[in-house]
Amino acid sequence: MTTAKTAISLDQELLKEADKIAKQTNNSRSGVIALALKEYFHRLKQEEILSQLNDVYDHQVEDETKFINAGKSYFTQKILESEEW
Repeated sequence: MTTAKTAISLDQELLKEADKIAKQTNNSRSGVIALALKEYFHRLKQEEILSQLNDVYDHQVEDETKFINAGKSYFTQKILESEEW
């Protein structure tokens, strides 16, 4: 993997936390920030997939409900037509 140097601005407390975790995990500050970004990007991708799946299943439920309601109406009409009033 090719790396690139960059300068970023961070809140002091966030930087202290990154340094603390880097020390605890025997990692570099850059390594901790890179891992955090990877995890963040992964989570965003998972949320996007979940949102797409929810859209698919929401539409599927709507379609099934319409189908069931149409069936109920059809059979209700057939029963009413076959009954003597």
